[in-house]
Order: sequence, then C-alpha cells, then structure tokens
Amino acid sequence: MTTKIDSVDTKPPRVSARPLPWKPVLLLIGLALLLWLGVKGWRMGRAINSLLAQRETAELLMTNGLTNIDPDQAEDLVLTVRRDFVVLRDETAFVHPLLPHLGWVPQAGPLLVSSPQLLEMADAGTETAVHAVTALKPILLLLQSDQAGAASLPQLVHALDEARPGLAQASQSFDRVAHARADIQNLDQFPQQIQSLFALADAWLPIGQDSLTVVQILPDILGVNGRRHYLLLAQNEDEIRATGGFISGLGLLTVEDGDIHELTFQDASTFDNVNLRDNSALYNFPPKPLYELMKLDYFLMRDANYWPDFPYSAQAAIDLYLKVAPETQIDGVIAIDQEFMSLLVAATGPVTIPQTGQTITAQNTVESFRSAFNIQEGQTVAEWIGNRKAFLTTFASAILTKVQSDFGSVDPIVFTQNIHAALASRHLQLYMLDANEQATLDALNWDGRLEDPSEQDFLLVLDTNMGFNKTNMHVARSITYDVTLAATGTAVADLTISYTHTTPAADGLPCEQGISYVNAPTYEEIADRCYFNFLRVYTPLGTALQDATTHFIPGDILVSTVPWNQPAETINEFANFTTFTNFMMVPRGDSLTTSFTYELPTRVVRAENGRNIYQVWLRQQAGTVGDPVSVSVTLPPGAALVKTSASQEAQINQSGSTVNFQLDLHEDTLLTVIFEDTADE
Repeated sequence: MTTKIDSVDTKPPRVSARPLPWKPVLLLIGLALLLWLGVKGWRMGRAINSLLAQRETAELLMTNGLTNIDPDQAEDLVLTVRRDFVVLRDETAFVHPLLPHLGWVPQAGPLLVSSPQLLEMADAGTETAVHAVTALKPILLLLQSDQAGAASLPQLVHALDEARPGLAQASQSFDRVAHARADIQNLDQFPQQIQSLFALADAWLPIGQDSLTVVQILPDILGVNGRRHYLLLAQNEDEIRATGGFISGLGLLTVEDGDIHELTFQDASTFDNVNLRDNSALYNFPPKPLYELMKLDYFLMRDANYWPDFPYSAQAAIDLYLKVAPETQIDGVIAIDQEFMSLLVAATGPVTIPQTGQTITAQNTVESFRSAFNIQEGQTVAEWIGNRKAFLTTFASAILTKVQSDFGSVDPIVFTQNIHAALASRHLQLYMLDANEQATLDALNWDGRLEDPSEQDFLLVLDTNMGFNKTNMHVARSITYDVTLAATGTAVADLTISYTHTTPAADGLPCEQGISYVNAPTYEEIADRCYFNFLRVYTPLGTALQDATTHFIPGDILVSTVPWNQPAETINEFANFTTFTNFMMVPRGDSLTTSFTYELPTRVVRAENGRNIYQVWLRQQAGTVGDPVSVSVTLPPGAALVKTSASQEAQINQSGSTVNFQLDLHEDTLLTVIFEDTADE
C-alpha cells in the first residue's frame, strides 16, 4: 500500500511590502540641503562682507601713496583678502562647471561665460599679492624710514636681494593672471565699467610681469655682490642712428649696492680725436657705407652704434673702448637718449643744475640739452665741445644727487611706469656681459636685440643720418605697408616711406652734405640742413626685391663728390634677415617718397588647425617717437576673415577682402590676420 504524503512548502512565508515614508525622507533631505546651502550662504555672506570692508581699508591705505602704506596693515589686508576669496571659491565650487553655459542670462551672461578665467585671475591675483607684499614688507619699512636717502640705498638693494625668492613666487602667480586674461575673448560684451577696469589691468599687466622678472637680476646689476662698471652711451636722436642717435657722450658708471661710486663723462668726439691721434693703428676700417657715403677712414666710437642689434653695437663699443683703455673693467653697456632723460626727470621731479641755477623739468629737458649744445658767440670749437661735456656731467650729477639724497620723494609707481616705457620704446637699452642677466634682458626685449623673424613677416625701417647734422628734429616720417596674399601661399609687399622736412626752404642756402664749424654755427643752424639718409629695410630671410625707387643726388653737394644714382641694393647684414639699402636726400621744405616692392618667403603664412595665419612684426627704430604706420593685408581670393589683432593699440577695419591697421609705432607691435579658405565650401 502506498501512502501518499502531502508535499511541504519549504519557502519562507511571503511578507507584504510596507511603503517607505517618502515624505519624511524628502523632508529630511530638503532640510539637510537647506542647512548645507544655509551654511554655504552664511560663509559666503561673511566672506563677501569682509571683502567689502577690505576694499575700504585698501582705499584708505593708498590715500597717502605707496611709500606711506603701513606694511603691517598691508600684509594683514592681502592675507585677509586671500582667505576670503578662497572661502568664496571653495563654497561656490559646485556651480563653477555650470557657469560657462549660462551665456543666455541677461546682462550677466558674458561674465558667466568667462567665469573660469575670471576666477583664475582672482585666485592667482590674490596669491600674487600675498607673495609680493610679504616679500616687499622690509622694503616698505625702509622707504618709510628717516634714512630714505643715500644712506638707505645699499639697505634697499640688499632687502631687494633677500626678497627675490618671494618675488619669484609672486612672478609665477602673476603669470597665471596674464594667461587667464589672454584667454578672455569676449571682453567687448562686458559692462562698460568692467571694461574700464580691464583697460587699467591691461596697462599694468606687462609692467607687473616685467618688473617681477627683472627683479631677479636687478640686485646683481646694481652691484649687490661687488662693484659693477658700465659704459654709458649718450645718444642724440636729433641725428638718428641705428640704435637711437649719434653717440655724443661717453660715460663710465661705477655702482655698488645701488650707490653711485663714480660717474665720468667725456665728449665722444674728444675721445675719438685724442685716441685717433695717439693710436690710429688700433682702429679698423669702417663699414662700407660709412666710407663710401661719408668718407670716413676709421671706425670710431661715435659710430659704434651702426647696427640696429644693440648687443652687437654694444660689444663693438666695448671693443673700441678697450683698444685705448685695455685695463678698464666693463660689465655692460647702457644707452640713453634725450627722450629717456625727459622720462627720468618726469619720474624724479624737477632737477636743479647747481652751477647755473637752471631748473630742468620733464617739459624742457630736450630743449635744455639742445640749448646747452649751442655754440656761443666767440667760442672756439674746442670750447664748444668742452661745454657739451660739462653739461652732460653736471646734469648727470644733479639727477643722481636728486635720487640719492631725496629718494623718498620719488614716486615708485611713476618711476616704474616711466622706466618701463623707456625700455619698451628703446630710449633706454641694456647689455650685460653676464650670460644669465643678458638672457633675462633678452627675454624681456629690453636689450634691443633683433628678433628672429621665423614663421612670420618682419619689418624694420632704419634711417641713418649721414649729413653731419641734427636734421631729424625737423623731419617727419610715415610708413605704408601693403601686403597681398596669394592662394599659393606667396605674398607680395609694397613698402612706401614718406619724409617731410618741416623747415621752410631757405633762398640762397643750398644743400650740402658736409658742414663746417669754422663759423661756429648754433645748434639750430646745425639742424636746419638738408636731410641725407642712408636707409636700410630689414625683412625676413629669403625676401626677393622686385623693384625700388632710384634717387639722384648731384656729386657737388656730397663729400664723396661722386653723384648718387645707384639702384637699391640687397645685402645680408644679419644671418636671419634680408636687407635692402638706399640713399636719398630731402631738401628743406620738401617731401620725398621712396618705395620697395618685394616677394616675401612663403613661410610668412602658416596653416594651423585648418586656418591660415599671417603675422607681421613691426620693429620700432630706437630713437623715434610714434611714426605713423599704415598696414593693409589683402586676403587671397575666396578667403574669409576669421580674426584680427594687434599687440599694441591700433585702429583695425575691413574693406572688402582687405584688412587695414592704423597705428603710431611707439614700440614693437605684432599684427595678426587669421583667415580660412572658403573656395571649396
């Protein structure tokens, strides 16, 4: 018999699911979120209120000028601002990824789009301030001491030396500020008030970057590790030469710990004449144009700046000096001109010449130099030359005494601005024999070196006055540069240089290249002459000259007595450049135009990310002040303009397929035109 056994269910009994209390859970999450946001809001509010308070503190600190800032208060200020910003940055980090996508928000949209860059600028800027103020605190204390004169200069230099590590950190942070600023592409969409703030920031960014860079070598240049000896070249831009002007004076400057131990000046002509008489065998033959066009038999100190590459000319000046004074130690060369003197006086304040009681201001500096160089009635040429030397010496001594005895009265902001402007526009040029120092000056473009124009166009229009006169004070120059780009990648340039002699024509006063000093002409009479100009145009290596203006000058007015009727010449003066030369004369009250047409190498247009980039580096001739320059770039057929830019202030507009730039060339300027080919679209 079979017994049936009922199956047993071994599965656990099913339990009915109970609904979760979603409402309380959501309430708890909401409360937590509100609490979280509340804490963040409280922290952000406290930080914002603190920052607003610090703004008022900052304004009060700056009321009495930089040198009167309380260093302790300044340090507390930047530390507090940095702390508050970090709080704001961290507490708002959760929304940072969303901000660039909020461009649609009315009014605030453009700022939100650029929020990553703005936050980076603020982050790096506050970090820079902390490093800089902490490092500079000892210097601020010295500037406010009762000894902020000659006695404190060595202390200041040593304090600056000790501040270098902290300022190096500040430099790294400040570079982040500059990079973030460069990435902001929509500034024109910002509110006008913020655009104004950025305009101020843009003016100071290069000054700040350059200052934080040069401070790493400045104590060494000022002799913190021992005496330094510099050859000083005083150039006169009224007689334009390659690095600024005719070398009218020479000086030897000895400095230690920032203190001037010795400064001696002598007239360059006296130096040459004396040493040529005693050591003519030591001198070499001059560059070919100086011999052929000026009939010079020797290469002398007054012509040492024949080449526009300042390190090259500076080394030539050192070599010439050491020929006759081989025992002299020279650590570098400093070149200055009249415009630099004006900028320096503007920074230091008026300077009084003790010997005469004359007060020299920023407004009358150049005219004071010209007046001092006048030949007075009854003076011999030797007396006149001695008078020039005396003025250079007394002026230099007066301004150095002003700086050393009354250093605390010099506004460091104005001083920094003016010295930076002089360096950027080559009214002040520096060359150091120390390799590290020279590399830093080179990186800052303060040494006057000719830049390698690889992968871009380059233009330097270089005048050399060969008239033995000071005519450039009456000659205006403008430059027109038209570039036509072809679809093949080639480019043709048309360069036109116009000269206008602003002195009215003088009846019965013919043009004459040479000048006699027998009748003791005044400075104005030396300037009121016809302009004889040896022109060099520097272009990228491989440029091919197609056509140029030929000028005629009769032989009876030239020192060579040979008529000039030669075509423009192509030379390779420096390895990375093709140079065109010409010679011309501009009579009083007249104008002259000279032109060159040439084909540029194909590398001046480069392809990048599917677009074409044309750039031209406009090199300012040292000694000039804002030549008007007009540049037009015509795009290839079928090309569409994408973007244009200029590294310095310029008016930019487009007419059809041509982009036009208008600017005054106060300093080197890079122009950029980006375009793309639409022929296949």
